[in-house]
Amino acid sequence: MATKKLREIVAKQVSMAIGLTEEQILPLINFSQLMLNKRCGGELSVSVKSLNHIQNPGQVLSDSELIKYAGKVAAKITHPGKYIENIAIDSTHISFKIKPSRFVEYVLGEINSAGQQYGIPRSNEPKKKVIIEYSSPNIAKPFHAGHLRSTVIGQFLTNLHKLLGHQVTSINYLGDWGTQFGILAAGLKKQNQTVFSTRSLFDVYVAANSEAEVNAQFKIKAREIFRKMEDGDEEILSLWREIRDQSVSDYSHTYKRLGIKFDEYSGESKYRQSAQDLTNQLKETNILQKAINGTDIIDLSPDGSMSKFVTLARSDGTSLYITRDLAAAIERFKRYEFDNMYYVVDKSQANHFSRLFQTLSKIGHDWSDRCHHVSFGRVLGMSTRKGNVVFLEDIIKEAKLHMLQNMRASKNTKKFESEVDEEHVAETLGVSAIIVQDLKSKLMSDYRFEWDRALQAKGDTGVFLQYTHARLSSICRKSGVSLNLDADTNLLLEEEAIQLVHHLALFEGAIQTAYTENEAFRIVNYLFKLCRLISTAYNVLRVDGTPTDLAEARLLLFNHSQDILSTGMKVLGLKPLNKM
Repeated sequence: MATKKLREIVAKQVSMAIGLTEEQILPLINFSQLMLNKRCGGELSVSVKSLNHIQNPGQVLSDSELIKYAGKVAAKITHPGKYIENIAIDSTHISFKIKPSRFVEYVLGEINSAGQQYGIPRSNEPKKKVIIEYSSPNIAKPFHAGHLRSTVIGQFLTNLHKLLGHQVTSINYLGDWGTQFGILAAGLKKQNQTVFSTRSLFDVYVAANSEAEVNAQFKIKAREIFRKMEDGDEEILSLWREIRDQSVSDYSHTYKRLGIKFDEYSGESKYRQSAQDLTNQLKETNILQKAINGTDIIDLSPDGSMSKFVTLARSDGTSLYITRDLAAAIERFKRYEFDNMYYVVDKSQANHFSRLFQTLSKIGHDWSDRCHHVSFGRVLGMSTRKGNVVFLEDIIKEAKLHMLQNMRASKNTKKFESEVDEEHVAETLGVSAIIVQDLKSKLMSDYRFEWDRALQAKGDTGVFLQYTHARLSSICRKSGVSLNLDADTNLLLEEEAIQLVHHLALFEGAIQTAYTENEAFRIVNYLFKLCRLISTAYNVLRVDGTPTDLAEARLLLFNHSQDILSTGMKVLGLKPLNKM
């Protein structure tokens, strides 16, 4: 691993200067972050404070003292060797400038050797079994922006864990059971509907739910229907299966347009019996108690005061959402013996998952600490020109329409062989815009979605990433030069080339940080900077009309840049375009 080799070179120099082992120093050395407004690149740095902490445990130095300490360390490095060009210090870091030709040779050589595996953090730790539950729309309810965020974030986490070699099972846990179906069934019966689509079901549900709020008898009827469902009434269950199958079919078609395929479609209904069995088992252990209002509850308070409790069954014996979640978690652990299970659900459900995990622990499941809630903020302003978005399909159509208008209005848009090709590109760009707009901020942040801003070809957008990828494809396709993995990279001495190579060396760090933090914006920001560096390099490092040996070196750099851009885009859930 060449980047490791460069870090080892620096670690050896520091080790000889202060007497610590290379193994102690190596974790402190990283590639410096590029500052686009400064002339730099090919630098590695070591934290002065961390270095002092290891050499002098317990000693706390001021900024001026840290600079003096850094100066003393740097002064002892009198023979930096054939790799280090110069050493600079400040109160935070000691920076080592690697000779440009050596730096470029090592980094591009590593990319050559690693191929598609470049940038994937390597670890001796065993790979993990991971469950990721995401998207999870409710049958007969709108697939709203919150479900879209869960879908986008969950797919990112699935892609990232798979990239790192973990065994991932992605689950779409449908809200297909509960009193809302009783309301829907009552509404269908009232309107005498026997043929329906997902959209017509939503209309029926909205009307039925409104009536249930003002008509007590209608509400009682809806509850009776749900009670019969739980008791196994075949006529009602037949209707329920028809509605569920229709919904899953419609959702699957829309997910396909997003490039998403789940390993498992599950749902609350799968656990209706096991939820009842769990409740009965807990009654026998005295963990489950009967409240004054007739509900079945578990005390979660630390002092047994009932100041905090969770309800597992209504007074009529029907199960609740959390009861079915408990049964689902228990069944999944028995089936998968997972190391981690992630629930990708918005932050409004934080209390629900806190109680879910506490309850699992309370009833004796010591693996409850393997369950994690990946929460996120709200999307503001995502609506079509006709009003508020209800279905995911509407969002995709709107994005595609916006992109078609932008493409047809632009003078730079290439001519397509057919209208089908044009619409495919427009939809891919629109979906990319939605995904990147969602993932570019910290997950917990609410953000305002703006169509015009998200769909721009310039600036930090998904369209910009796609434009850059297609541009690199065009260079490789039209240069007239064959890709030569043995090209003479010592010819890449321009600052733009060195900065671009330096950023390629940072890719593994971006992947590792995103994985550690469960934060996609780390990769998004990395790709934005990569594309800006590519754009700058493109204007200087011409391939066509250049001597063959130099053209081959530059083409190799652009090819590797495209490969890394493509890998990053795929992790985010984008489909890289080669033409647009």
